[in-house]
This record gives sequence, C-alpha cells and structure tokens, in this order.
Amino acid sequence: MKKAIIFIGTIIILTSCSKEKSVEERYLYEVDKVVDIETGDEYIMEEENEIIVVHTDGSKEIIPIEEAPFYGSTLSEDYLRYLEEKMRERKDKLLEEKKNEIKAMRRSRYASISDEELLKQFQKGHQEGIEMSRQMDMIAELIERGVVSSEEAPDLLEISPELIDFEIEIEKPIDN
Repeated sequence: MKKAIIFIGTIIILTSCSKEKSVEERYLYEVDKVVDIETGDEYIMEEENEIIVVHTDGSKEIIPIEEAPFYGSTLSEDYLRYLEEKMRERKDKLLEEKKNEIKAMRRSRYASISDEELLKQFQKGHQEGIEMSRQMDMIAELIERGVVSSEEAPDLLEISPELIDFEIEIEKPIDN
C-alpha cells in the first residue's frame, strides 16, 4: 500500500511539474499579433522596438520588445521576420502607388500636347537650359508615349544614365 501511495504521489508531482508550458506552447503566433493562450493577452508590434499589450479587460500598455515574455524565442524571431516582411511590402506598395500617381499627373499635364509638340518643347527647353527635373519629366512622358526610347534619354538629356530619375514630382505647372 505504501508503494502505491508513493507511486501515485510521484506521478502527481511529475505531472504538476510538466504542466509548465514552453514559450512556443503558451504564446500563439497569429497573423499580426502574438496571443497568450493562458491569459488572453494580445501582443501587437506597431512601432519599432515597442509592443502594445492588449489585456483581456481592454486595457493597453506599451512595453519595450525586450520585456515581452516571448522575446528571444523562435516565436519572437518569426514574428519579427513577419513584421519586417510586412513593412517591406507596405513600403513597396506605397512606392508603387507614388510612381503611379506621378505618372498620372504627368499624363494629365501633357494630355493636350501632341507627341511632336512635346518633343519640340523638350528640345527648346533643353537648349534654353530649363530645370533638369522638367526636362526629365518631359522625356519620361515621351518615353511613356513611345516617341523616344529609354536608351535615347541620356543622350537627349546629355547626362549619364545613372543620373536619370523619371520618378520626380513637378510642383509648379508647366507653361504650354
């Protein structure tokens, strides 16, 4: 009987000790947050090196990332990689939107001008030495229309190809 009690006591002690969950078991990585499955707290990273903890009662607190209970685990590395990738995608998307906006503004700026007239305006402006950004803007529209090729642009602008930037914004309206 003593052996049975000792055996059962040992099993109880071992099972109670093994109930401590590892970081990977306790914290669940979801799409844009980490959730503590024991308390229900959510850990969301919106700023670099800061985590917003949303408690189950709705209260929020901001903690440094180093103080997050899962910091240093493979879970935090996966979460940080995910966030970095998401930020990179967002940055790329914003850059693409900005490029499209610049192209649309350029298209509307020169909509009433024919291809030949725009080429003449560029040549005249280039001879008169107007701002390089305006010259590049005109060349970019001429390339978009297929009047000149991107290989011809450096020769027409008389600059090296590395200096060309067609993603520029023109702030002042161009006189037609």
